[in-house]
Amino acid sequence: MERREHVILRSISPLALLIPLLINGCGDIFAPCVSCHPVGRNPYSAPTAPESLITNLQVSYKNREIENYSALLAPEFVFKFQPIDANDLGTPFWTRDQDSTGTRALLTTTLVSDIRINLIYGHRDSSVNMDPPVDSLKIRILTTDLQVDQTDGTTWVVEDQQDLFFRKGREQSGENPDYWFIYEWDDLPSVSSAGLRGPGTITWGRLKMLYGK
Repeated sequence: MERREHVILRSISPLALLIPLLINGCGDIFAPCVSCHPVGRNPYSAPTAPESLITNLQVSYKNREIENYSALLAPEFVFKFQPIDANDLGTPFWTRDQDSTGTRALLTTTLVSDIRINLIYGHRDSSVNMDPPVDSLKIRILTTDLQVDQTDGTTWVVEDQQDLFFRKGREQSGENPDYWFIYEWDDLPSVSSAGLRGPGTITWGRLKMLYGK
C-alpha cells in the first residue's frame, strides 16, 4: 500500500501543483501578488504601464484596499490640491505619507458604505517638462465619476479632471525598472471650483481630508 501511494504521488503533473495559485488570483507565480483574492481572478493589473496604474487606482478604491493604493505611489509622490482647498488647508500639496493617511481614512471609515468610481483618460503626454524623472509622462483624467455613499444617506460626487504624472522604476533605488509609479497628482480646478458646485459635489482633495479630522 505504501509503495502504491508513492507511485500515485510521482504521477501528479507539476502543473497541477500550480492550480491553487492560479485559482487564488496569483497569475504571476514568480512574484508576490499585489493582492491575492481567495475567489476568482486577481482584479489588479501588473504595474507595467501607466494605464494599468489607473486601473489599479480604481480597483483599490472600489475594494477599499489602502495597501494596494499606496503601492501605486512613488516615494517622492505629491498630491497637489486645487487652490480653494490649498487655502483652507494651508498647504498646496500633500506628501506620499500624508496622502496615504488621508486616503486610508476615506477607504477604511465605517461612515462610508460604498465607493463607485469610473475614470476615462486621454492619451499619453510625454512632452511634460517639470524636471521630470527619466521615462516620465502625463495622462489626464478627462472624465471623473467618483461617488462615495455615507451610511447617513449622503453621497459625495467628484467630477473634476485630474492630471496624473508617471515614471518608470529606478533600478538604482531598488525599484523594478519594468514597473511604473505615480509621482504627482494634480487635482484640477474647474468652473465648479468657483462656488458653482451642485449639491453633494466635492473636490477629490477635499474628499481625502474629510474623514481624517
